[in-house]
Amino acid sequence: MANLTTNFVGIKSPNPFWLASAPPTDKEYNVRRAFEAGWGGVVWKTLGEAGPPVVNVNG
Repeated sequence: MANLTTNFVGIKSPNPFWLASAPPTDKEYNVRRAFEAGWGGVVWKTLGEAGPPVVNVNG
């Protein structure tokens, strides 16, 4: 099998296939399942103990 290992700005990944910031990455168990299924990485918009404040910009 071909070696698909990637290194992007110092982040090493087993392959270039990453999940985008979307509902499949909104829960820790979904991210764990993605790695178990072979995905190379996950992009999260926000990471921290307490989430950012929610602001209704719709009025």
